Amino acid sequence: MRYRPFGRSGQALSTLGLKLSWSGARQSRQMVHRLIMTALENGINTYHFDSAHPDLLKTAAEALSVVERRLLFISLSAHEEGAADPAAQYALNPLRDRLKLVVKESGLKWVDLLMFHAIGFDRIPDQSWAFLDSLRRANMLKFTGASANTDRIQAVVDDGRFNILKTVFDIDTSWDKRHLLDYAIARGMTIFGHDFYPEAYRKASDVVPKEARRGFFGARPADPLAGSGTYAFLHQTNGWTAEELCLSFALTQPTLSTMLISPDTPDHLEALAEVPERMMPTSVPAQIEMARFSLQAAAARREELKKKA
Repeated sequence: MRYRPFGRSGQALSTLGLKLSWSGARQSRQMVHRLIMTALENGINTYHFDSAHPDLLKTAAEALSVVERRLLFISLSAHEEGAADPAAQYALNPLRDRLKLVVKESGLKWVDLLMFHAIGFDRIPDQSWAFLDSLRRANMLKFTGASANTDRIQAVVDDGRFNILKTVFDIDTSWDKRHLLDYAIARGMTIFGHDFYPEAYRKASDVVPKEARRGFFGARPADPLAGSGTYAFLHQTNGWTAEELCLSFALTQPTLSTMLISPDTPDHLEALAEVPERMMPTSVPAQIEMARFSLQAAAARREELKKKA
């Protein structure tokens, strides 16, 4: 595992952070324990919890107790996963109950980062902010953050009360968004990435043209040039899965302090944990830019045809 500086705090975060939820772990304490132990064995020191379910937190605290707490970075969503209106949970009482569960009852001792949702970070009551300030003074909370994508990033940065921005970063991330991330960093914020693997490219059948595929039993040879200018290479690069290539590319972004991953199994986690140490094929960045340009050009042509119609 490799590590990156966490802003000016002096702390180093693992390039990959493990994102855990009670539903994602199949509501299994055994799965939570296995995932965390695998993460620790692979040098991951950054953990984000989408859920404050007691079984999830207590199991996590037990598994993480083998490491000094000061060497870990523990992040928690300020709302429960799947909340219809996250801001409703930012009122003083539910927020206080949630943090009490994490800090006092689970055994995690303190929260390094409390993360607010893009829908609601601007509706946190003053009483809740005052409570968070008291936790900071008591060293039970260190940082606050908010998740946002392109249209809300500037609002998070300009708010001035958040230390961390959590945002999607993948092979489709535009240069406009990258400039916004630079804007956030210039104002002292730290960037956490997530969702590096776009749903649209997960199936080879969705991105590999028919001409670039071999026929059944090899009856028709694949045309090696048919996939040029597309994302077909994601499923055609020897020794790499599409997911691993997407992750490797995302990790080339120097503004990210960590990339949060959500593996299904310990084996899946092992495979992703190897990516930071691997050398991405030198052709991949150019192939990504070609595919992105081709998609943009195709979209522009469709818009032009609509106007003519």
